Amino acid sequence: MGERGRGIPKKCRCGENAFLRTSKTVKNPGRLFYACPFADEKSHGHLFKWTDESMVEEIEDMIPRINDLEGASLTLRKGLDVCESEMETLAMETRTCEAVVSRFDKELRSFEKELQGCKMELRGLKNIVVCVVLMVLVYVFVL
Repeated sequence: MGERGRGIPKKCRCGENAFLRTSKTVKNPGRLFYACPFADEKSHGHLFKWTDESMVEEIEDMIPRINDLEGASLTLRKGLDVCESEMETLAMETRTCEAVVSRFDKELRSFEKELQGCKMELRGLKNIVVCVVLMVLVYVFVL
């Protein structure tokens, strides 16, 4: 039971646990109520509360909390939608980056092949220069 005595009672003011009982009176036959084990018809200081009234109070007290939870749920749903949208955007950007990297990788392989060709041409030119220098030396020293 809440601070204001609302809802389902757990204990009597005397400290005893509340028990669920069934009314046997003509006015309320079979109606359930919470009572202290030490309560009787003459003692007004102990717990007595009808269960249907307790349940109504519990439900009334839960309504604002349920509304708060619904609001929080809606806020979380909106946040989740934003996150999902951001994830889709990031996935598209990732695919774009992967395509750019793939293109750069192809260009790099092409440049590497071109570089290999240039190295081979350079070796060939080097060999030609060495031959020309040797021929010039032979021409200069022999004649």
